[in-house]
Amino acid sequence: MSYIKRIIEEDLLDKLTASGAVLIKGPKSCGKTATAKQYAKSLVEMDRDKQVPTIMATNPQLLLVGNTPRLIDEWQE
Repeated sequence: MSYIKRIIEEDLLDKLTASGAVLIKGPKSCGKTATAKQYAKSLVEMDRDKQVPTIMATNPQLLLVGNTPRLIDEWQE
C-alpha cells in the first residue's frame, strides 16, 4: 500500500523545526506511524524490538541514540 499524504504534515514540519520533540496523537490505525516515518531519520519500535526491555532496565538513554528526528514508536510501552 502506498503512503497517503496527510493534512497535518505541514504543521508537523513546522513543529519539528521549532522543537526537540513532537508527540503525534490520534485514534488507532489513523496513520500516525506512517506519517512519522516519512520524516524520521531513525526509528526504535518499543513494541517490536526485543532488546528494548533490557535497554530500559540498564541504560534507557541508549534508546535516544540515532539520527534525528528519531521516531520512538509506541513509546507508552
